[in-house]
Amino acid sequence: MRISLALALLALPLSSFASLRKYHPAFSGLASSSACPRVNPVHIGGTQGYADALGSGKCFVSIDPIDTAGLVYRSYAFFGDGLMMVFSSYGDGEDNPNLTSAREFFFFPRRAALELTMDQAAGAVTVRLNDGGRVYFDPATAQIKALERGSVTVSPRVDPAERGGVEITGYSGLVLDAGFRMGESPSGRPNADSTFRDAQGRLCTVKNNELFAYANGDHELKFTDAQLSAWLKVRCPSLAPGF
Repeated sequence: MRISLALALLALPLSSFASLRKYHPAFSGLASSSACPRVNPVHIGGTQGYADALGSGKCFVSIDPIDTAGLVYRSYAFFGDGLMMVFSSYGDGEDNPNLTSAREFFFFPRRAALELTMDQAAGAVTVRLNDGGRVYFDPATAQIKALERGSVTVSPRVDPAERGGVEITGYSGLVLDAGFRMGESPSGRPNADSTFRDAQGRLCTVKNNELFAYANGDHELKFTDAQLSAWLKVRCPSLAPGF
């Protein structure tokens, strides 16, 4: 059985999963392992879903395609700090950062626990995000087909030129688009930009080092939801966070 994307990203050394930088969500007050229902790897159509807790106690959900011929595929991982990571592999080449990429979105506020639903009878695969909205997957392809609280486009092509291939074109909540990066987590770059978008479509771009704390090669969000809302009122006064 395939190693889940989340475990590959978060528990194994870089060389164990095509050199994508490890991402360690670590955020006080988020759901701990006691609130992380485990879902053993389940297959529906061409999709494998899996959910558990990390060693840190934070929840994750992994959605992976079963068909990864030539190691060209797009997978998804969701974490208890609000992150949805779109992971792309462009071929079989261990330790080659040019053959992997990540696109990252964070959803706020983080009031609900992550939840994976694999309904064999209905042939349905859904993930409830930390903000309570659901992501619906096409079980034949393991790709997002709809967002409960917004609109999304997904490219059928897995190619670096697609920059992850997933675009959230509207959302009835606050979304942080941390961008796209070959070979590593885009939010792992302290001097790179990330952009907030509120439910009205207003934008505010900030530096990653304003939002994330960096230490020992890892990074994590600095703020609770209440702290983030207060910070945005000063840093991005044109936005309406909604919480």
